Amino acid sequence: MAPIEGTYANATGMACSGDVVEIGLLLPASWASGLLQMSQRRGQSMGQLLRDLIDRALVDDLSTQS
Repeated sequence: MAPIEGTYANATGMACSGDVVEIGLLLPASWASGLLQMSQRRGQSMGQLLRDLIDRALVDDLSTQS
């Protein structure tokens, strides 16, 4: 889904500590609802789910570059 026109994240990429960066994320309400339902089914936080999905996408991307 394309970004929602006219929406901007403020102060993205603010360094927290060490190798961790905090980012803001705007999602369509239906995606947030789906993530919430998935997190409840899996017993994981939405943050854990998003980190896992991002990690998997990055690993997949690296494997296609080889």
